[in-house]
Amino acid sequence: MGNYISALQDVQLRGADQQQGDELLAQGAAMRYAGTRNPDTGVQQPQVTVRGAMAILSYSLQNRSGGAASVGIGFKLRNDQWKAGQIASSTTYTDDTVDAQDVGASDFALETTTNDSGFVILSTHKFDWVSMDIGTAGVDGAGATDRVVAYSNIAGTGFVTAPTNVFTDEFTSTNTVWPTGEAIFVWRPPQDWGKVVSIGTIPTGFYALRVLATTAPDTTASLADAIEIGTLAKVAEAVADNGLLSEEVCFYWEPFGDAIVAYFSVANGGNSVNAEWRHAG
Repeated sequence: MGNYISALQDVQLRGADQQQGDELLAQGAAMRYAGTRNPDTGVQQPQVTVRGAMAILSYSLQNRSGGAASVGIGFKLRNDQWKAGQIASSTTYTDDTVDAQDVGASDFALETTTNDSGFVILSTHKFDWVSMDIGTAGVDGAGATDRVVAYSNIAGTGFVTAPTNVFTDEFTSTNTVWPTGEAIFVWRPPQDWGKVVSIGTIPTGFYALRVLATTAPDTTASLADAIEIGTLAKVAEAVADNGLLSEEVCFYWEPFGDAIVAYFSVANGGNSVNAEWRHAG
């Protein structure tokens, strides 16, 4: 027998609730593992808690935004499957995963006031969405901040500019600073997205998504409170107002996910989510 979700969602994806588990539609079962002991030092590592995978058995998403919108349902990826950090000079990496994955206020820098600075997300698996809560808005007196989204190429030796035909892109910008609140990027990963082999000091073996301020803000750089990434089991464009995206019987499983999320490109308090799911590992 499955578990059931019946909820209204007034945000696009995660709103300001990144890394706050009690605000998710549903979470996997908590599994606790004893920490290992270092045989050389005798130091015991702390207990580790990991949430198990989940499967979606049926769903119905209703768009009540007042116009056509993209709509989808999927999963949040576990934090141990990805990392993030800042980028300088396009390819120089500084890890800041702790700040990306905690709820500290404005502690993850999205850029500096120097051109070709930004951030990169590195995942062991391809992902469909990024949601971040911006706590400190950028300020640019000249209004000339430009950003470009790119992904690691198939050879893992450089970056390719992301396509423009994505579902929602609030990361790419021209003459625009980031305001506070949620900013999302939702796409279907391209076939030529490869894991990093050799790109500056960026860690190898990960799918990289880079957001670069080619023209940085001249006064105040944007800062995020927290970030999440995930996959979408099903997504559709141009779902009509009051229209549904639904399947009465399905089985969508994300082995590296730990929670279920819904996506509406246009936020509205009337958007609704109904789904049946079960624990799946």
